[in-house]
Amino acid sequence: MTATIAAFGGFLLAFGAGFVWFRAMHGVRLPTNRGAFLAAFVAAGGLGISALLSGEGWVVGVPAALSIIAGALFMLTFAISRQEVAGDAIRVGETLPGFTALDENGAMFDAASLRGHPVLIKFFRGHW
Repeated sequence: MTATIAAFGGFLLAFGAGFVWFRAMHGVRLPTNRGAFLAAFVAAGGLGISALLSGEGWVVGVPAALSIIAGALFMLTFAISRQEVAGDAIRVGETLPGFTALDENGAMFDAASLRGHPVLIKFFRGHW
């Protein structure tokens, strides 16, 4: 019975932390301190491993394996997704440096065409 609680507890912990993380990511409100999320995924993986080692069958094994996979996946993505603000990053109110890029229709876009107009530009990067 203890392995079952550990397996389903780990699964629910991983699912809950993942749900909160994806909601924050969708709202572009990711926290700067990710320690609580990392702790949750490490705990979920640990619970999954302890439940899987009990060898109580597939009813315990499936949620335990999902806990381990979710915990490992999120820990890996946190490890490789380091995002730092460069020292020369553009700040609010600063002049936009010149650049050209492709727009959504594949046509060339020149930032110089925006000079003299207030502009809001958003650059999105996946927070994996």
